[in-house]
Parts: sequence; C-alpha cells; structure tokens
Amino acid sequence: MPNKKLPKNWHVKFRNFITSDGFIVVIAFKPTEKERLIVKIAEENDLVIRSEDVNSPFILLKTNNQLNETALKEAVEYAAAHCSDWNDKLENANVYCIKPNQLLKTIPTGEQLAKGYFLVNGDKKFFTKIDVKLSIGVKMDATGNALLVSGPVMAVRKNSDYFLTLLPGSNAVETFVDEIKRRLLLKALPEHKAGIEKITNEEVSRHLPKGTVNVAE
Repeated sequence: MPNKKLPKNWHVKFRNFITSDGFIVVIAFKPTEKERLIVKIAEENDLVIRSEDVNSPFILLKTNNQLNETALKEAVEYAAAHCSDWNDKLENANVYCIKPNQLLKTIPTGEQLAKGYFLVNGDKKFFTKIDVKLSIGVKMDATGNALLVSGPVMAVRKNSDYFLTLLPGSNAVETFVDEIKRRLLLKALPEHKAGIEKITNEEVSRHLPKGTVNVAE
C-alpha cells in the first residue's frame, strides 16, 4: 500500500476532527464512504478504528508514518462515541484497531464483498471499556462566522472557542438541538453570539450521536 498523493483538504469531504496534537481523523458512515476511505485514502501506516458492533462506522487516523499515542487515544474515544448502540444505559464501549491492509475485499470462497464491507484478516488490538462521550463546539473565525466542530473532549477543547460534552442520557437528540445551541450561546462573548445563532439545527444534528443524550455538567 504505497503512499498516496491526496488532494489538499481531502478530509473535509468526510466528517472529521483534528487531534489535540494535529493529526487528521475522519469517519465514514455510508458504504460508499467506507469504500473510498479504505481503498482510496488509507495508507500502510494509518490506523482503522471502530467499535465492536457490526454497524459502527470506520474511523481512519492518518498517522503520517508516526505512531502517536495521544492521537490514537483520541481516535479510540471518537470510535466509542459512535458505537451504534449509544443509549441512556451505555457508559462505555469496546473498540478495536487494525491496519488498513488487514481489510480484505475477497473472502476465502473467492467471493467479492459488497461496497463498504470488508473481512478483517489477522489480529485486532482491543481497547476495552472506553468512556462514551462526545464534545461539540464552535470555532470563531476573524469575521465572526462560527464553524461547528465535534470530537473527543481534548481535541474539541483545543480546537474550539466554546464547547459542550455530551453523554448518553434521557433527551432525544432531535429535541435537544435547541438546548445545545442555547448552552453554547450562554458561553459565548457578545460579539460571537450572532455567528453561533446562524448555525442551523440540521448542522448541529449532523454532529450528534444516534440516541438519547445529556450534557455533562
């Protein structure tokens, strides 16, 4: 799996975050996204991380040929936050990590797997009982526009001006978007409020887990 010449800002086509020490992490939910991520984007020394449940998305940590423990820890936390069984009784999740070349498109019978599906070949490195939480925040630019960001706590804390941390809880996501915006506005300086108010509910929803949530106090 040779190094690939990736276009500038390739990662913005996926939901993504930048780790607290500057590594790119992207997430793929749909089969077409997963296929592109593994076949077109992933390189030999990158890491693929996901929770154990079969419907979980793929997370790719671009390592730049460096094994970075802080970046790996944050990518693992991100994978735990996107387990498909997020609910108010969930406190932690199990996550595994593999190299991209361990994902095979052909099974032993010779059959090709459908788009977005892969057979894992070889050992997985497991991370168990990872706390399930996801931070969401806004980064203000020089013109007062607000960019929405989400990810593990330390990364969002570093890469945003205001943020909240969400846990599995009792509030349905679709009814909690306004509350998230309200709480971000309460944290904001007066000159930043107009930019945050322009963020649509749809934008916020795209960054939220599937399930019920509470804000960590």
